Amino acid sequence: MKTLVLSVASLCSSLILLNSCSVSKNSVLPPKADVDNSNGTTSACFVVKTDGSRQYYSTVKLVTGVLTTPHLLADNKTVIEAKDVLAYQDNKRFAVSQKLLTTNKTSYVASETLPGFAVRIASGKLSVYSRKFYNGNNAATEYFVQTGDDGEIVAYSKAVMNDLLKDNPKASDFYNSKVKVSPKSKKLLAAVDIYNNVQFISRN
Repeated sequence: MKTLVLSVASLCSSLILLNSCSVSKNSVLPPKADVDNSNGTTSACFVVKTDGSRQYYSTVKLVTGVLTTPHLLADNKTVIEAKDVLAYQDNKRFAVSQKLLTTNKTSYVASETLPGFAVRIASGKLSVYSRKFYNGNNAATEYFVQTGDDGEIVAYSKAVMNDLLKDNPKASDFYNSKVKVSPKSKKLLAAVDIYNNVQFISRN
């Protein structure tokens, strides 16, 4: 009996510890007004650490080089390693770690972000992220989509898009039309733009 009590106590302690370490996807999203709540000032640049804490900076820059491990440099003095970052906003883009992407494919490419990070290229009710990866010959691009602010960031596919667009006839019809758009990503982004910005009548 004593062993059972100790086992239950140990299990409860483990669950509490895991819960305290978990990070909600909501915590990595940019605040609506990009405001540093600690002092009330507006700041467009921030870093969300793996522990869920968010730090605001005047500048955040990606540093890469032949003999340099890719990292972020905040305010021209603070070095932040990729392994410590879940998401960040610099003066150009918002990017999320591949830890937040629902994919089994790992990327080490750091051409416009930290290695394996995905950049948000469209936002709204439906958001789109892009990520560079090495396909064996050169760097290619893969896409991810997310519904709302707290939805999973899932790998893009035609089936996924058809499911997401099914309640918006205009966006769905455009996405499935025979209109040729080059590159193909432009059609995806145009359909998402229609979904995010056009008033529509639901099919349901």
